[in-house]
Amino acid sequence: MIVSVPHVLEDFHYGDLLGIGVPVAAASAIVLAAYAVQIAGIVRIARGQRSGAWLLGIAGAVWCIGALLVHGHDIAFASEGYRNGLVSKLLEVLIIILGGAITIVAAGMIRPLRLRA
Repeated sequence: MIVSVPHVLEDFHYGDLLGIGVPVAAASAIVLAAYAVQIAGIVRIARGQRSGAWLLGIAGAVWCIGALLVHGHDIAFASEGYRNGLVSKLLEVLIIILGGAITIVAAGMIRPLRLRA
């Protein structure tokens, strides 16, 4: 969330979601739901519940794929004048990397333990 909050604020400022047809109210609800899922996942993991890994894995995949779909072209092809320059691109790349990493780690936690021979 440390990376996604400033990035989401930037998305709202530049109207990125409006550009793909998502109204501000709907985008706000989606972002709040995503954060609620992440917090619930963290709480469940802290309690030792495997369902927390599912929640975090799904949230990580959504952040990763969503950032790729919405910003992938801009990351690859936008000039230095894009938004806030390198900082904006860095936030987007971090969301993709961290979302993917969380998904992979969560998948490892979900997978049943295998007996060693």
